[in-house]
Amino acid sequence: MKKNCSMTISHAGAGVFTTPASCSLRLFALTTLLMLLILLSVSCHAAAEPAPSCAVKDNPQKRAAAADKCAELTSRLDIDLKEVVQAGCRPSQAQLSKLMDNPVGNLVIISNQFNWVQLKGKGVEGSKEAYVCKLIPTFPISLGETWNLINRPIFSLPSIPFKRKVGRLIGMSTQEVIHQPALLSTVRDPFGRTTGFGDITYVGLVSPRKPNKAAEGIFVWGAGPTLIFPTASEKVLGQGKYQAGPAAVAAYIGKKWAFGLFPQHWWSFAGDSDRESTSQSNIQYFIYYNITDTVKIGMSPNVTIDWKADSGEQVTLPVGLGINWMTKMGKLPVRLGIEGYCSVVHPHDGMSSRMSVRLTVTPVIPTFLF
Repeated sequence: MKKNCSMTISHAGAGVFTTPASCSLRLFALTTLLMLLILLSVSCHAAAEPAPSCAVKDNPQKRAAAADKCAELTSRLDIDLKEVVQAGCRPSQAQLSKLMDNPVGNLVIISNQFNWVQLKGKGVEGSKEAYVCKLIPTFPISLGETWNLINRPIFSLPSIPFKRKVGRLIGMSTQEVIHQPALLSTVRDPFGRTTGFGDITYVGLVSPRKPNKAAEGIFVWGAGPTLIFPTASEKVLGQGKYQAGPAAVAAYIGKKWAFGLFPQHWWSFAGDSDRESTSQSNIQYFIYYNITDTVKIGMSPNVTIDWKADSGEQVTLPVGLGINWMTKMGKLPVRLGIEGYCSVVHPHDGMSSRMSVRLTVTPVIPTFLF
């Protein structure tokens, strides 16, 4: 049978999880635990911060020299924040905001995404809605003095407008719903709502620890493997296949502009034999402009390609605009954002995403806190 790409929903193998409610509780418990650990780390670090020495406090010339040194260190984009702290300086909110644009930066980032997606398709009256919550921790592991391994697992909690009984005919990939084109004619009433745990995605990028200077900013890159594990609590919420492939990222981060490309591709190699094999790509492109040191506008949509779909039905290409800004929750730097997208290219025969809105809450933890 042929299959169409519309909104990423991946199928999971049977027997991994059984109750969507318990899976939801596990995800929210994990999020809460991570946030508590983060707040505890920040509080302990703040309590242990050394006070400036009396010699510096009582000497105006040394105070001025220290202030100049801190101003220089906190303006750099190519610096390890440990150097800033070791010099007795505090990383500025503006510096953290710019370093968060680095997809392979030496920061621990806990991104919480809340996505609303409007679905439309041939033979469907009106539109349907899907909701996907994602927890995306990103953290570096040192590979010696020259390289880092940037780890990025993605845990998702999708809620899609399909009954669980159509699980072998439909599934959610990384960003789009994938289903057989004959679904709507084969199943009289496939629509309902299924909520639970989705497939887990992991990407590991090996990247140089020190970025390359470029114009007024830096150029960064990384490459490595990406994997999808069939962990969905219901078949309709996943693809039921173990999948693997390559991933890479390249980006320029400057004082005003940040832009880059983050492509990933997966082929299925094991899993439920009754489920369709997969060959799919997700290409995230991003471009942002800094209005101020802590506020930026731009977009970071995901282009999805289902290579198993018919010609002309493979690509979903969104464009959009949004705003992100830095703030603080106590001592913890947090980036908040809202972005909206419209799919200018999308499949026509099957249901696909036409509009979407993404809300993000992203705490950032410099690695010197650990």
